[in-house]
Amino acid sequence: MKWSGCIMVLAAAAMIAGCTVKQNAKTPQASAPVTPASAAPAPKPSAGPVASVENTSYKAGNVRQGELITHKFFVKNTGDAVLHIKRVQPSCGCTVTKWDHEVAPGKTGTILATVHTDNFMGPIHKTVFVTTDDPHHPSFQLSITADVQAILNISPEPYGQFGIVYTGKTPEKEFTIHSTDGTPFQITQVQSQNGKLPYTVKQENPTTVLFKVKVPPDYPVGPIQGRFVLDTTHPKARQLHLSVFGTERNPLTVWPKELVFHGLSLDYIRKNAGNPSLTAALTGTINVSFQTAPKLQIKSVRSSLPFLHTTFNSTRPNQSYSIQVKIDPARVKVGRFDGTITIRTNMKTIKVPVSGQIF
Repeated sequence: MKWSGCIMVLAAAAMIAGCTVKQNAKTPQASAPVTPASAAPAPKPSAGPVASVENTSYKAGNVRQGELITHKFFVKNTGDAVLHIKRVQPSCGCTVTKWDHEVAPGKTGTILATVHTDNFMGPIHKTVFVTTDDPHHPSFQLSITADVQAILNISPEPYGQFGIVYTGKTPEKEFTIHSTDGTPFQITQVQSQNGKLPYTVKQENPTTVLFKVKVPPDYPVGPIQGRFVLDTTHPKARQLHLSVFGTERNPLTVWPKELVFHGLSLDYIRKNAGNPSLTAALTGTINVSFQTAPKLQIKSVRSSLPFLHTTFNSTRPNQSYSIQVKIDPARVKVGRFDGTITIRTNMKTIKVPVSGQIF
């Protein structure tokens, strides 16, 4: 009896325990909510300095030559660290800049650009390159544009092109210098870089001066270059700069200056004397012309080498001639040859060197 009572008590306890475990499995206990890792806010990185420029270009419009163009560009630091403007580099020496080297967060710094217009006329475009420690945009470019109006206007333009000038011709270039603001002026001094180019200065009226440059008939063959600095009495334009360019040539031209025959085999020459392609290799051409007028006449053409035959014909009456120089296959010999083709004209005698080699 005692044992059976103990067994019943244990069985009842086990049943109670089983019921408790089963009930706990169906109803979990409440716990604190958990936020998924993907939804967790990422730590905010430091933005550092950030350079923000609202307007990177400035149009100054029409300005008088000699005036200063001054403009402030604003650079705002929208970051959370001090912005350092490390370098401000103009595109040319005519632009001067001053700037704030440090800009605190939330503050605005300035870059002051000044353009000198003394030596410009017409549209100009000047740039300024800026370098900062903004890690995302470390550099940017600023620009200033303007149309510079000359106080003393030079027309048609401050430089003249003579182009090709043949010896004996005397072309000239005329420059009209006019005071656009109505102030009377005079030219007091002219500095010329080329003493071979004569010039004249004429006071047309109180506000206009005529400046002429002329190429003399005996100007040497070669480049024509003339630069002039004009001192004036105008209070706002003390100096002007003018230039002329061109090329002087002799109207009597010869091309080529030297006639050269490429090396040929004597055996090949004599076996193929009637071959048209060989005829071309055995013949050279000299062109003589007078560029300015139909005044040229060739009197005779002579070779100093007996195996070179010469003929000529007019390609433009009394102005251009073509001279053919041909190797005679029957008379040429092995070896190098050097000689002269002498062309006698009604203007001068022309000598053209001729050379080649037969092997």
